[in-house]
Order: sequence, then C-alpha cells, then structure tokens
Amino acid sequence: MDQIKIGKFISEQRKVHNLTQSELSEKLGITDRAISKWERGICLPDAGLMLDLCKILEISVNELLTGEKIPMENNTEIMEKNLIEMAALNERTNKMLIHTEYILIALMVFIVIAGALVSSYLVSESWLRAVIMGICFLLIFVIAPFCWRIETKTGNYQCSECGHKYVPTYKASIWSPHMGTTKYMKCPECGKKSWQKKVLK
Repeated sequence: MDQIKIGKFISEQRKVHNLTQSELSEKLGITDRAISKWERGICLPDAGLMLDLCKILEISVNELLTGEKIPMENNTEIMEKNLIEMAALNERTNKMLIHTEYILIALMVFIVIAGALVSSYLVSESWLRAVIMGICFLLIFVIAPFCWRIETKTGNYQCSECGHKYVPTYKASIWSPHMGTTKYMKCPECGKKSWQKKVLK
C-alpha cells in the first residue's frame, strides 16, 4: 500500500471539490495537521474516518486505498488486494506494538532493579533512598499505562471455548490472571471463562 500515492490522491480529490485542508478537517472533526500528514504520505486516515472522508471526496474506500480512480471491471480484484494489504499492515503494526510493550516492560524491570541496587549499596542516607525509590516507582506508573493500552488494544483475544475473537475492556484486561499474553477471562459471546490467547492475525 503506497502511502505517498494515497496522500497525493487525497490532495487531488480535495482540490477537485474546492476544499482547503482546514475546511476538510472541519468537516471530519479533526485538525488540519492530520490532513497534512495524510497528504504528505506520513500516515493513513484512521479506519473510523475513512467512510466519512470518502463520502466528502465522493470516492470509494477501494479507490482511497489504491490511490486512484478504479474502473468498475477491476473493482473486485483490486478490493481483494487492498483487503489483504490492510490485514498485513495491521498485523505488522500489531507486532511492532507488542515488541514496544516488551521493551517497556524490560525498562520497568531495569528501573526497579537499578533503583534497588543504587539505594541499597551506593546511598547511605535513608531519605535519599526513599527519594530514589519514589522516582523509580513514579517512572513505572508513567510507563505502565502505555503497556496496558498496547496489551488491551493490540490484536484480539480468542475464546478457547467458542473461538470468538474480541478486544477486552481495560478492567477485564487489568484484573484477569495472566501468563504472558494469555489471560483467564470471560468471553462476551458464550459467557464462559477460559484461558484465552492473544491473536494478531
């Protein structure tokens, strides 16, 4: 999927409809900086905005993802190709986010160990030990929410009872027993509790 080509296509279609970046952003309820990023090929529009964007620009989602007008006879073939590319892009993004989560977890462990070693062996004043450990735990409280967000929103969890895939709530994700990326949760589809694995595909 060519983001540069898609960005140029968005820009062309916006100009065809005599819209400035500010006017288009106002219609979509976002900032004009987001429109600028799309048009420069830095990122793609969020899935939740694609339908509204296509409606305003009078193009299909298929044409948006292809970055050009599509003749009707090629529509189905190109649509299937775009769906496969979107799925592959989503999987790659999820894998990258999971690796980021592992790095953040390793960083938290390092902070705790380093703080404990420094306060135990290199610092004699008790107040300074408390300050060092306080800073360490503060850093952990800053990093941990990012890890939980990645853990909850990346990929899906698959129920081992009925096979249903879903994204759990933050509450279910945080309070459920887990081993790595497998959690013991209640499936919203069948209502049964089981060990459910994270799936990225």
